[in-house]
Amino acid sequence: MEKESIKTSISDYRFLKLLVSTIILRGENPIFENKQLQKDLYIYYDKEDLHFLFEDICKKESIEKNNYLDLNKAINQAYAWGLLLPIQDNNLKSFINLSYDDALENISQYEIEEINAIWKLTSYLEQNRQAKKILDKNK
Repeated sequence: MEKESIKTSISDYRFLKLLVSTIILRGENPIFENKQLQKDLYIYYDKEDLHFLFEDICKKESIEKNNYLDLNKAINQAYAWGLLLPIQDNNLKSFINLSYDDALENISQYEIEEINAIWKLTSYLEQNRQAKKILDKNK
């Protein structure tokens, strides 16, 4: 019996590259906190229309509700390739090291379904960030 190999449609690094390229194209903040991004992405892991983006990303869950998607390997690879630059402060942050033209070139390497899905995901992430800002102001 021949084994079927399972091919993911998008690797963790290709996901991250698509995500940060889209952030640049949308004109959003090119700096993000690594752990917070991984926590924010966890919310969308099980969304049926987005799940294919996360096929190569490990979902981490804990009793303490410190749930996140593990992008550490992809982030380290992005540092090695210069896609991201690390920023050290209290929490490790990353700077997206892409020009608009580079981001456009990166996006052109993906299928339209992947682009549409990541655009939707980044919209959700931005809406989440805005809602958190409003809630934090009202505390």
